[in-house]
Amino acid sequence: MKTVVRIRSIVCVLIVGLVMGAFVPPSSSAAQRGARLSVSPGKYVGGQRLTFQGNIGHPGKRRIHLQTNMGRPGDRWTDLPGSGAMTKANGSFRFTHRAPSMFGIRLRVVGGRAATGGFLSTAKSQDLTIRSVNDVAGVGSGQALAGRPFWIKVDTTPTLAHRPDLPPPAFPGRKLTLQKRVRGSHWSSVATTKTTRSGNGTFKVKVSHTGTVVYRVRQENWTANGNQIGWFPSFPTYVKVLAKRPARSTAPTRSSTSGSTAAKPAPTAGTALSSGPAARASGPGGTASGTNRWGAARWDFAWEFGESLGSRPYRGTVRRGWWADTSNGSGRVAKYNGGLMFDSQRGQAGRGDHGTTSATLHGNALKYGRWETKVRLKSPERNARDYRVRVELVPERARDYHCGAQNITVADFAAHGRNLTVGAKARKNNRKWSYTRSLASLNGSSAAFAIEVKKGHLTWFVNGRSIATLKNPAAVSDVPMTMRLSLVGSGQREMNRTQAIFDWQRGFSADRGRSVVSGHSLRRTSHVAGC
Repeated sequence: MKTVVRIRSIVCVLIVGLVMGAFVPPSSSAAQRGARLSVSPGKYVGGQRLTFQGNIGHPGKRRIHLQTNMGRPGDRWTDLPGSGAMTKANGSFRFTHRAPSMFGIRLRVVGGRAATGGFLSTAKSQDLTIRSVNDVAGVGSGQALAGRPFWIKVDTTPTLAHRPDLPPPAFPGRKLTLQKRVRGSHWSSVATTKTTRSGNGTFKVKVSHTGTVVYRVRQENWTANGNQIGWFPSFPTYVKVLAKRPARSTAPTRSSTSGSTAAKPAPTAGTALSSGPAARASGPGGTASGTNRWGAARWDFAWEFGESLGSRPYRGTVRRGWWADTSNGSGRVAKYNGGLMFDSQRGQAGRGDHGTTSATLHGNALKYGRWETKVRLKSPERNARDYRVRVELVPERARDYHCGAQNITVADFAAHGRNLTVGAKARKNNRKWSYTRSLASLNGSSAAFAIEVKKGHLTWFVNGRSIATLKNPAAVSDVPMTMRLSLVGSGQREMNRTQAIFDWQRGFSADRGRSVVSGHSLRRTSHVAGC
């Protein structure tokens, strides 16, 4: 009798164990038993096609998908949309998905209550270096003779000091476009070529007139073999075109790689000021969209995969729009890690930072709405002028611009400063409103800036809290407005080396959530009409 009882007890224990085992969470060791995951290729950039292969650890066909974890304190595993696949009967799987671009993100495969172990993604960064060379004796690097050919050499797999995120893999046959600066800050395409097996390229150029010309090279979208890698630009390169060969070699007006002036020593080999997970670090506070329940974003540029400035938003209810960049100095704007980075020059420090670099959103403007972005700064220098970081709303249509007479300043601050300025302009009677308040330096930190624009008021936010409100319909232009981000120099004067990393940009409808009409009042003055 005791034997029968013991057998029944053992059976009950086994049944309970089986039932409990079916509900073991994915993170437990039991769920990991027999599960495995491998990812290839080993070297990749954001947007590149990766192959995920392994076994979920349990037999039977089941639906599986990818999850991601940023690895910060408090972060949880979250589902990655569009990553679904099916296992085979033995639990094995093999599927592809584009690579994330963020540093230090973890990936795993999940199916029901089962999961593989995590894979630490170490994506490389896209980048390219260019330099001008010639075959004329006595003519230095970064110089050329009018009417004589010279060459622009391109390397899309550079190895640079203090850049563990380089070199990226080569993509033989990828299109390269040579662009020339026109109208002071815009880029016009002049020639194309393709990369070699090693990722290099060469352009033969000839300029008939004397003076300084500025070039950059774009490696274009790469979609072969299922990749979704967006285009990426080089820094501007200055070439001084001479009328005749000088008596002895002289330095160019601008450095051939960095845009620095002849009297300034060349910067270091190209250190990135931001690398690793810190480039996506969050500062204190929340967001206005979350605090006031603005709902789903119309558009959300998250920069999480292989996007370029020409890519549409990663998510949103109205997934359209793209960014156009301009530069009249040494800087560039390009995708980096998980954000949009405005960089004043290639080097880590030294002379050569000048001009203004901007990016403007096209194709998703609103007369009334909400806009929000998060930005952090890195500036290791203090011996020159500070760049100003400026977030604005500007009329999207050229006919409405009127030289900035209707612009709205969402945020304007300096890297080492402690003041934030917001404001608006009205074209009628040249009216202007502004408010300046203290703000902790964002050098090494971050903050979220937002604005709400309705027909009767404008309200500004920092880290989710309203700081100023303007209840004057005259300040609302009633024309479609769009976001512009800028790293603003002081003409072509030397500036402090600076990076501004915009983690994301979002737009919201004006008719959802809580509308805020409280905040500090703005001071009314006048502005000089620009046109």
